[in-house]
Amino acid sequence: MAVKRKRKNIRKFKAVAFKLTVQQKKRVDAFCKKYNTTPVTMYKIAIQTFLSKNGYGTLPKQHDHGISSNQMSIFDVVEEP
Repeated sequence: MAVKRKRKNIRKFKAVAFKLTVQQKKRVDAFCKKYNTTPVTMYKIAIQTFLSKNGYGTLPKQHDHGISSNQMSIFDVVEEP
């Protein structure tokens, strides 16, 4: 009998474009050459670092629903008269 394979999740990517001045491009190229990386990788790491430092890397805290005093518990024993 054949084994069923798990289907991979499909990642979706969006294209982003922005302009750099000549001086900024030179700085990016120098940084990439010094640290042996590509500009795209450097941009991704910079964006990820920025987002994690500004609170976008964590999920928002979910509200904890407390139990009110009128709420019955399923473990309460009901005594029959």
